[in-house]
Amino acid sequence: MTKVWQFWEFEHPSNNTVRVIATPEGLEIFAKDVFQILIPELKQEKIIPLKIKSKKRSVVLNCNSGIVTIETLNSLAIYNLTSIVEPVLVRQFMQWVRSKVMPIFQQEFI
Repeated sequence: MTKVWQFWEFEHPSNNTVRVIATPEGLEIFAKDVFQILIPELKQEKIIPLKIKSKKRSVVLNCNSGIVTIETLNSLAIYNLTSIVEPVLVRQFMQWVRSKVMPIFQQEFI
């Protein structure tokens, strides 16, 4: 049986939604959301061959869609994007995650 993960949505300063899953290994962010913020001009399909490690998770996006499989990135995978994205953009994004997203999960799961 496949585990269905619950995700939370956060509003990024770029006005994009960032969806986050809290796993036992740590936070994972929907790859599509990360790419939309850091590399909006590049299609997600072109990222996968670059060997960015993603995980596949099952979620329910809305009541009508049923269970769908999405790709997520952990912090290490996001930092590895510095090979194709300006490192300062990656650092700014991860700083936002550390300051705005992580504290919510730390309070929730303590």
